[in-house]
Amino acid sequence: MVDNGSDRDLLTAGDVQGLTGVPVSTLHDWAAKRERGMVAPGPRHLRLSDRHRRWNRRDVLDWLESVRV
Repeated sequence: MVDNGSDRDLLTAGDVQGLTGVPVSTLHDWAAKRERGMVAPGPRHLRLSDRHRRWNRRDVLDWLESVRV
């Protein structure tokens, strides 16, 4: 992970919630569905272990741009 102060590359679900307003539980629900091969909204994520997921800042920002109306 590259840490440039507040511009970290890898984000926790709490960080993503802060950027998007999407609740942490919803982010994890979407991620779990995607891990099971189901179609789900939201930014792509990294599954680091059974208990740890992270989201790449660029993926989150790209997803936000893609859902812009």
